Amino acid sequence: METNELVIAAAPTRDTWTPQAVLNLGRPMFHAMLLRGLHDVAGVDHLSHLRYDRTGRIGYARCASLVDQSMIEWTTDAYVNRLYQRDPNYERVCEATREPASDVQLVTVSPESIRDTEYRQQLFEKPGFASKVSVFGTWGENICYVNLYFSRAVSGRTSALLHYCAPLLIALAQRHDELATEQPASLSAPLSDLDHLSARERQVAELLWQGHTAKETARALNLSPTTVLTYKSRLFEKAKVANLKEFLLKAPSRSTR
Repeated sequence: METNELVIAAAPTRDTWTPQAVLNLGRPMFHAMLLRGLHDVAGVDHLSHLRYDRTGRIGYARCASLVDQSMIEWTTDAYVNRLYQRDPNYERVCEATREPASDVQLVTVSPESIRDTEYRQQLFEKPGFASKVSVFGTWGENICYVNLYFSRAVSGRTSALLHYCAPLLIALAQRHDELATEQPASLSAPLSDLDHLSARERQVAELLWQGHTAKETARALNLSPTTVLTYKSRLFEKAKVANLKEFLLKAPSRSTR
């Protein structure tokens, strides 16, 4: 099948991933909802959303995973704090900041194409990424950079579908960034009012605040890991946070629990 035929075949499903993402613009669950939609139509397993400024530095970073949230958070931290300048796309991103283009760019990267051994091991092999599709576009003085990670090789049909999705994906990510920046959550303020949590939500919250993983929490409460992840999503929404790191910062003092 030719590329244009692949694009046509992808067209009917290209917008089905957007409703929940739109409803969550500016809210803590935006990236989780965006990822669920992209997984349903294109098989994306993890994503990271970064904002680069004109100097090529990262000013914003968020991530989500349908497989292992702790893993994608660790991977994103390693990328942001140590390895982002070694990204095979870094020069393209920097070039886009110097000479803004009106179109959105999409680049597919596989582990085999990366010569930097540490980068490949830390950001592909260790987390189990088989391929990555990076989408980026200019946004005022910044570059919006979204990485989509797959546990399998990307097919031609998936690439065609993502080409269709790319402009809307960047537009949504940019708008979410604007709204989130306009109304930043207070990460230092503890979640002191626990009365609005259900008994089970509070049990899950307590175990997470004590440092237990989702799997350990599931075992302790005799729940399935999927159920615990559902409770985590509810807790993050109520605490107005985007990830576990921010949720831990909301832990109330023992005197208020």
